[in-house]
Formats: sequence, structure tokens, C-alpha cells
Amino acid sequence: MLEQRMSNTSRSIETAVSTKLVQRVAAVTDQTVTELPPLYETIDPEALDAVIDSAATDESSLKVQFTYSGCQISVSGAGAVRIERDGC
Repeated sequence: MLEQRMSNTSRSIETAVSTKLVQRVAAVTDQTVTELPPLYETIDPEALDAVIDSAATDESSLKVQFTYSGCQISVSGAGAVRIERDGC
């Protein structure tokens, strides 16, 4: 299944938006990636990657927003990830 996922996306698993955002949330919250709850409990990571990959242009007005591990996440169609910690 992992091999199929990698062949179906234009980005490698190391640079997938879902992977990048989990790493950044870990840094912002001063936790390790393994200490965070699974992203799939909040949003389907494969669907997020697919939506962002399909809209991957600087001109895309697509924006996906959700809350994950105490942070407000905003992902643009170009793949830019913005993270704001709740309560800050």
C-alpha cells in the first residue's frame, strides 16, 4: 500500500504536506512526532496530500484549515503550511 501511495502522488512521502505539517506541529508544541496524536484522527492525510497536490500552483485559492494537537493549521493550495498555537 505504501508503494502504491508513493506512485500515485507527485511528492515523495518525505515531502508530503501531511508529513511536513506533523513535523512542524511537533516543533511548535515542543514534542516529538511520536508524542502527537495520529493525524488521521483529525483529517485524512492521504486526502489532504491529494487535494494539495491537485491544486499545487502559486495561483490556487484553495485553503484547507483545521485544528490539530492544539494548533490551528492552514494549508494553501501551493503547499504552504501555517501553524498557530491555540491560546497564543
